[in-house]
Amino acid sequence: MSMQGPRSSSSSILPEQCHAGRESNRLCCDAPHRRHPRRRPPPLAMLAANATPFAALGFEQKHRDGAAMAVVAARGTLLLSPEGRLSIAPDQSLILADEYEGDPHATPMLRVGLLIPFKPAADVTLLADGHAPGGVAAHVWQVGARVGEYTRFLRAYAPRAFEPDAGGFRLSTGEPAARASIDYRSAAGGVVIGDPEGNVDARNPIGRGVLDRRHTPADRAYPAPTIDSEAEPVGDPAARPEPQGFGPVPPWWQFRSRFAGTYDDAWLATRHPQLPADFDYRFYQTAHPGLVLPGHLRGDERVELQGLTPGGGALAFTLPGHSLWAWFKWERGRRVPVRLHLDGMHIDVRGEPPWSVQLTWRAWVAMSQGFDRIDLAAASLEEAAALPWCDERGLVSPGSDA
Repeated sequence: MSMQGPRSSSSSILPEQCHAGRESNRLCCDAPHRRHPRRRPPPLAMLAANATPFAALGFEQKHRDGAAMAVVAARGTLLLSPEGRLSIAPDQSLILADEYEGDPHATPMLRVGLLIPFKPAADVTLLADGHAPGGVAAHVWQVGARVGEYTRFLRAYAPRAFEPDAGGFRLSTGEPAARASIDYRSAAGGVVIGDPEGNVDARNPIGRGVLDRRHTPADRAYPAPTIDSEAEPVGDPAARPEPQGFGPVPPWWQFRSRFAGTYDDAWLATRHPQLPADFDYRFYQTAHPGLVLPGHLRGDERVELQGLTPGGGALAFTLPGHSLWAWFKWERGRRVPVRLHLDGMHIDVRGEPPWSVQLTWRAWVAMSQGFDRIDLAAASLEEAAALPWCDERGLVSPGSDA
């Protein structure tokens, strides 16, 4: 079976600067199958052609239900100016593994590896500090983001502490500040202070620390979280509010691990190495649950950041409307065009501008006998919208709700 894909190539869709990074992607664009036409390409060489300016790869992944899936994943890195202008970065590096600031068990995740086969929804993640409005020191202010119709706002605080009070603790208000740390180390969660067994809050193991009347010495002060939400504020030292944040979430944190499935003796005896039957693909959502957006991004959303850049004002930009699609090709001429989902946006506004916005796209299709290669290209949003797409099971026919 052969289906018609968009007639336009990326050169007629994207601005000329988009082609600058193509040579740097040669590693994932080479076509080793041409030397061995009857042999399936190695998993990381499955992507035979990449006619986009972005880093991409193809790989094979076993579906939870047993099918071998051909996956194509792409990441585009854009530069963001203080005026809200986006341009394609000259460096389009391929990031395969998750990256952390330092020890993965003690520092925040900074970037998510590309080797994820499918996400049922879109992740929005941010790396930033909280900046008070107008750069004027304050005790508390609002920080957050709007992405299209979705909003996520939290509260940032100047440094504060839980101080000893009549055998317990009370939350103090420290000196005002113009800047606040809002990564997960500054959120609720962390180790249970004084617990000899070293228990932690599984939702955020690197948080400020959990006060426990059974274990925590009440003769000293402890730093309190400097980020929380209005719905679940940090106040009562004995409470366990949900940890809040904007950054990526590691796979062993409870926000994700609860979807990993059951790995017991029955699984080992009957399914190993296949994923457990109760594995949920939401495991691959890497954003805080409050920033997992239903469905997927379209690609032309307006994004507004508030209180996350120096000066504490708003920074707005609009996604450029790029869409990616791929030919999934088999031997004997069968080919299927598939629209990739835009399933991730990672914004990093730390340090000096230009900052970065990284977009990720994915699609997967059951390989079946004779599967040969994937060719990746770009198209307009309108062209791509008419193509088949993928859900948790694989290919979906045109005309279904995307």
